[in-house]
Amino acid sequence: MRLSQIKIENFRGIKSIVVELERDITVLIGENNTGKTTILEALRLCLDVVKSDKAFNFTEYDFYRDGSHGKLEECDPIRIRLNFLEAEDDPWPEYITQALNEVIVGDHFSEIKFQVTAKFDVEAERPLQSWSFLDNSDNELRGRAETIRVLRRLRPFFFQTALRDAKKQFHSQSTYWASFLNDRHIDKALQRDLEDELQNLNQKIVDVHASFRDVTEELKKLSELVTVGQANAVTIDPIPADVYKVLKYTDVNLLTTSNAKIPIHSHGEGTQSLSVLLLFNAYLHTRLQSNVDQYAEPIIAIEEPEAHLHPNAVRTVWKLLEGMPGQKIVATHSGDILTEVPIYKLRRMSRKHDVIQCKYVTDKSLTEEELRKFNHHVRRNRGELLFARCWLLVEGETDVSVFAECAQMLQLDLHKAGVRIVEYRQVDHKMFITLADALDIKWFLVSDGDEPGRKNAKSAKKFLGSRDEERHIRILNAENMEVLLCEAGYGAPYQDIIGVQQKSKLTLKPGEHGYWNKLCDVIKKSKSKPAAALNALLLMREKQQRGEPAVPTEIQEILTIVSGESP
Repeated sequence: MRLSQIKIENFRGIKSIVVELERDITVLIGENNTGKTTILEALRLCLDVVKSDKAFNFTEYDFYRDGSHGKLEECDPIRIRLNFLEAEDDPWPEYITQALNEVIVGDHFSEIKFQVTAKFDVEAERPLQSWSFLDNSDNELRGRAETIRVLRRLRPFFFQTALRDAKKQFHSQSTYWASFLNDRHIDKALQRDLEDELQNLNQKIVDVHASFRDVTEELKKLSELVTVGQANAVTIDPIPADVYKVLKYTDVNLLTTSNAKIPIHSHGEGTQSLSVLLLFNAYLHTRLQSNVDQYAEPIIAIEEPEAHLHPNAVRTVWKLLEGMPGQKIVATHSGDILTEVPIYKLRRMSRKHDVIQCKYVTDKSLTEEELRKFNHHVRRNRGELLFARCWLLVEGETDVSVFAECAQMLQLDLHKAGVRIVEYRQVDHKMFITLADALDIKWFLVSDGDEPGRKNAKSAKKFLGSRDEERHIRILNAENMEVLLCEAGYGAPYQDIIGVQQKSKLTLKPGEHGYWNKLCDVIKKSKSKPAAALNALLLMREKQQRGEPAVPTEIQEILTIVSGESP
């Protein structure tokens, strides 16, 4: 039985959203304030916090507010609905079916819908909360308090926030570490032997410590003042003589590079964060079922597993997350983690006109060949592209350099605007457009003015629908970016790299129509082309520094559109 869907209405910054969840692991991405933490917090409230209708576990700021909902009594009710679905190949054990029988619905009686509601009650003049199970038509079903306890026992919820403090987690009162400390499986005879040794060690410490002897002698005088036991029944125990009491003070240490033994909570934040995740993983693998239920399958929410970690360590975290038992919902800002995440497991959160939405790529969006190209050229090396608001799709490396440099000259901050420049020649522009539309990433395609470029633009138009072509596609007036630079007055570096043999192939002279096209065609395979493009940009920069208009108009228009239109 997995959590297949969460639907949220009027909770915090979310007016309404539905998030479909993968059976094993779902990764939430998106900018700040797009609802990732809100989703995790909604799960925590439903699966861990809300236990009755008597208490109120929400705050007034949990209610969604906009211009028409200012006061609490004006706010629409919060509704958080969780759908649990049983796979056909994994039937529920009979005792679970019996315990949950009255709330199991669905076409094949394989679904459970659980809802938590919070609203302001006008008659009571205060906010109230309630929980219920729903039928196929989303009408409320009567459910006993025991039913929700059974559900939570079978699907226990754990939330690891981005703040992972080892001092709190490796403590005798913490949930996970304490479960190991309290494991009473030491053989009784061995326990007695160990405690005798502890008592002997205590006596040796007291004997060599003069101050302890002085205190002992003074305390023996108690028998002269009050009724106590034997006069010599005073002991000082530097170490508890009880094995399990000793365990409560156990420290976990890590060796430093200089072989010094240092407690985990005294190491750096990255080491602490990773140690807490590993402790949590150990708990899930070894302690959970014995503490909860043999059929328990946890639901785990982890916020920013990459917190405080070096990029080299971040990529290994994905292996750790995959290996955790149960169902995981992970919120991340790490492009390094995304290099390991299959595209179908991503849920991209975005905000449009104050409306938060969740988009994802279905398993039918890409062909096998498109998926292979995406994994090879994008996911493995440029996972951060999936965080962008807009993809500026260009044909080659020269285009990438030109647009990036020109944006700086125009003082357009593409990073702030969420624009990423993406070369599509080695992959397929159609694949990028498909992904962009599926994930709600704006796209703008720039194609060369030659025949292949015009074909690319024509195929891209098929994806537009009712969208404005001028805001998404531009065919360069020049045959390619090199010709555009030459025609804009930056052709000298290209003339400089042409050899004697290549010059003989030129049938046109400078100034004649088509000269730059012919020149660039002659040097098409020259190894110096990237250097020529760099020198052309340097000439452009020098012109700008003289206070003259330097960036070609066509380039400027494209950059203005992609940076200004990004939400």
